[in-house]
Amino acid sequence: MQNKLVRLVDIAEKAGVSITTVSHVINKTRYVKQETRELVLKVLEKLDYDIKKPKDKPNQSRFIGVIVSDITEDYSISIIKAIETYASEQDFSILLCDSEHDAEKEKRNIKSILDRDVAGLILSPINSEHYPDEIRDTKIPVVFVDRKYTEHDKVFVGIDNYKSGVFGTKYLMSKGCKTIGFIGYPETIYTAHRRAMGYRDCLNDLMPESQPGVLTLNYRQEDSNKLIREFLERVRPDGVLCATSDVCYQLIGSLEEMGIRIPDQIKIVTYDDNKWLDYLKFPVSVITQPTAEIGFTAIDLLVRMILHPKARQKSAMNIFLEIGFIDRL
Repeated sequence: MQNKLVRLVDIAEKAGVSITTVSHVINKTRYVKQETRELVLKVLEKLDYDIKKPKDKPNQSRFIGVIVSDITEDYSISIIKAIETYASEQDFSILLCDSEHDAEKEKRNIKSILDRDVAGLILSPINSEHYPDEIRDTKIPVVFVDRKYTEHDKVFVGIDNYKSGVFGTKYLMSKGCKTIGFIGYPETIYTAHRRAMGYRDCLNDLMPESQPGVLTLNYRQEDSNKLIREFLERVRPDGVLCATSDVCYQLIGSLEEMGIRIPDQIKIVTYDDNKWLDYLKFPVSVITQPTAEIGFTAIDLLVRMILHPKARQKSAMNIFLEIGFIDRL
């Protein structure tokens, strides 16, 4: 029996194909040309990835819990779709909870899921600073996606948010921006904190004469327009890195009200290429995340830890997938 976790990303890198293609070869869910299929199978054999499903143990649960911070985000929808698709291919069903970015509701969701007969849990936590005892002590395998706790002993799958914050800030510098701002949500959120940290460190290293201008919005969007307008009037940035596409949407609305032209007077970089960006009459550059690959990688690792208990992680493992970038400026 396999005694280590072989990741889909490891197989994809060695075979020179996408994680999605590897998934289709393993699960036989879509046609993959013979040459590519044979290459992937050779890599699977070399890395000792057993594609045969082990026999179920008596009374083994076929349910996996999935708790997301906000199901309305396009990012979450894409990841959930990948998780559900792969779980179904492996004969598992998911129990989905939406915490709606409410810490008390998340606490209830965690208890509700762990009280049920689930084989494993995928979680996108709200507050990175509070690692619940229930998650720390649970005997079932747990994988964090997109967000994680600052200190943990589980598996995390996402992007390197710090490096992406550095990348977005450097890009705005390369476009001639001299006063670069950052707009995000509270830094108790893992992604917001790491992206803001990357922005600050990049600015301090490469433009030490420039003071970082960071605006923190309420996640529920209360007074966002007022706060953004005050921020723009005070900092007067010629470039802004938005921590999420939702933040970008709010920023664009405020800029239009104030008559500030994009990209002539201010250039924008945001995360995630949502469909509404296609309808803009001005360019906004985008840092993209491999959402399907993140979902596939998370559920593949979780299922393998469920079916191969000896392969379960005993300490923290962080898996960072590569970002993409759409340069529109």
